[in-house]
Amino acid sequence: MTAYHVYRYESVEASEKIVQLTQGMCNMKVRIAIAIIGISAGIMAGLCFAVQYRNWSATIMAFISSVFASILLYLHLAYKKGWMVDWPHARFVCYTWAGWVCFAIGVIGMTACLVNAGVKHQTLTDQGLKGENFWITSVWFFMMAKWSSMIAVFSRRYMIATSIPLSKTPPIPVEKQF
Repeated sequence: MTAYHVYRYESVEASEKIVQLTQGMCNMKVRIAIAIIGISAGIMAGLCFAVQYRNWSATIMAFISSVFASILLYLHLAYKKGWMVDWPHARFVCYTWAGWVCFAIGVIGMTACLVNAGVKHQTLTDQGLKGENFWITSVWFFMMAKWSSMIAVFSRRYMIATSIPLSKTPPIPVEKQF
């Protein structure tokens, strides 16, 4: 299901609601590309922090951030391909609540890492980045919080867009004109 109408209704109001809900959303291809970039950034950063810096907390958080970006990519693809039409309401609610809970965990983790790095007087020099450095770990907690909040926001938007009540008349499939 995309931003375009799949069915026409005799009621104009349903068509207008679809247009209003999708306004303000950027292009679907851009959203998918951003999620793919997030997946690759998390994987590459995780490998870099593991091999070069031996910063295991940043490595784990980069990989976790990549997992959240993957879930967001799945949400975008499910909406674009129309798989969400068959999803129960509870699945959307689960994605939304899980996203906000993980967002809160990410913000708390980021704050704890920033305080811990400041108290331990850690630096961002090349030598200071070797081993555990909580400044870098806080960046990946932030990235996890960002992806999880996007999961919550988009699952809510997609739930609203896919659950627009039908009009009293049955839908009429749109014929493609060639």
